[in-house]
Parts: sequence; C-alpha cells; structure tokens
Amino acid sequence: MILCSTFWIGGAAAGQDAHGFGPVVPVVLPDIGATRHDGAQVRLRDVFAGRRTALQFIFVDCTTACPLLGSLFRKVDQALGSTDAQLVSITVNPQRDTAARMGEWMQRFHAGPRWVGLHVDAAFLPELLRVFKQEAGPPSGHTLQVFLVDDKARYVARTVDLPSAAAVAEELRLGSDWETRLGVESRPAVALAGRDVYEGRGNVIGMIGEDRLAPQASACSGCHGPAGIGGGEGKTTVPPLTRESLTSLQTRRGGPPSAYTEESFCKGLRTRLDPSGVPYSNVMPRYRIDGRTCHQLWGFLTGAQ
Repeated sequence: MILCSTFWIGGAAAGQDAHGFGPVVPVVLPDIGATRHDGAQVRLRDVFAGRRTALQFIFVDCTTACPLLGSLFRKVDQALGSTDAQLVSITVNPQRDTAARMGEWMQRFHAGPRWVGLHVDAAFLPELLRVFKQEAGPPSGHTLQVFLVDDKARYVARTVDLPSAAAVAEELRLGSDWETRLGVESRPAVALAGRDVYEGRGNVIGMIGEDRLAPQASACSGCHGPAGIGGGEGKTTVPPLTRESLTSLQTRRGGPPSAYTEESFCKGLRTRLDPSGVPYSNVMPRYRIDGRTCHQLWGFLTGAQ
C-alpha cells in the first residue's frame, strides 16, 4: 500500500500530537456552513459526503508554506485521472480571504473542477480546526500536512509534511477501505469535547462551596496549564494532569500510594477526594459533570481517544 510506505514509515504514532501522522480515530466533521470559492453556499458535511477527499489549510497572503501546498495539490489534481476523489483548500484567514480571493488563489495553480476552495465563517472556524488539532490562524492554523477525509465526511488520517503528490493521488484513487483498515468506528465531532471541557468550553459546572464558578474560572487548563503539566502559585501546588501522573502508582497529598482509573477520576471531580480518599486542595473546585462528558475528558487527558 503506497500510503503506508510513503506517508507513514518512520513517523510518530498517529494521534499523539498535532505533528504526528498516520490514521486517527475517525471524526465526523461538524455540520457548519461554508462558502465555496465560486460563491455557492454549502454545508461542510455535504461537500465531503460521497467523495474521498484530501484537505489542506492555507491563507491567500501566505508566501511560504501555502504556495508549496498549492503546487502539491496541482500535481495531485493532475495525477488523479478520472477518479471522483476531490481536493479541498480551506482558508484559516476568513476575515480577509473572501470566497472570491480563494478562487483567485486557486487559479494561480490552475485548479481543476475537482478542487474546491472553502471559506468558513470566523465564528465556526475554531470548531473545525480543533477536529484536526490545528489552531486558529494565521500564521498558525495551517500546516504542511494533508488531511484525509472519507466519503462519510470523517477525518481519518493525516500525512507527513509535504507528502508526495503520487502518494496522495494513489490513496485517493485506490479508494481503500479506511474504516476496515483502521478497525474502529467513527465518533461525532462532539467527542472532541474532552479538550473543550479541559479548556472550559464543555457542559460542566464548577463549584467552590455553594458558589457556582464562571466557565473560564472552572477550566482545568487555568490551573493545570495548557499542556496539563501543573505548576503552582505561592503555597499552592497544582499537580500535573498527564497520563503518567494520573495512572501511575504514587503518593498523593500524603496518602497511601494510589493510581487513578476513569471511575476514580470522575468520582474525584464530583467529591473532591482522590483514589485513596484524601481531599483535594481547597482551591480545587467540585464539578457537576455527567459520565459521558467525564469519559471524554479522561480520554483526552490519558490519550485514550
């Protein structure tokens, strides 16, 4: 299989971070509106449904990575032949890149009918970028990787930086059964709520005593940090929230050695007691969180999703 030999050999395991490559647990793209480069109003899922797609993120004024991505897709377009697969370029600068500007950018690379440019409203773009573990741009939010979306509008894999056009075209042309090869079922985009919960965007209520906290005040990332490595301020020590720190056997707050399971982790959020029954610090909120949401948060923190 050309994809395996060309895209993935020698890289990090898929799903480890935004720079890894290979298959991912399939995620259905969010059902948001978009504007095609020809001005047509479309639904994002409708653009991808029924066709295998190679996707890239660009912005028109980019003079470094994006011309390379444009040239890559031009070569892929030429190599695809009569297959019904498609190419999609999405701007990460919707404030400036109108649909018309996207069309002009694509004309520079002589885009054919199978190549679609999309403008997603700035209010919805972050939701889409989180699916692909990208940040809002520019200059971030675009990468030299190409993302693969199957005919069920599910993000299923990502390539190395600037993969060969032949490899991308071969994967799209073969139409390999991604679902069978990955051996997993798809999950809706809301399953990415584990990160959203961690960053204070989930359906979770934090309480200090009987006082309800504002969402931004109860975000895990506010104390434990964006990467979950912990820290502290003054006499307050904030432990890390990493897979190793949660699941390894260790002494916590002077209690006997313990390790978290998903069950004890979720119970601790609700009761403010660690697995050995030792109370958390007084600055740790008590959370009203349902089982599904806590499962997502646990999966995000431990890499299980």
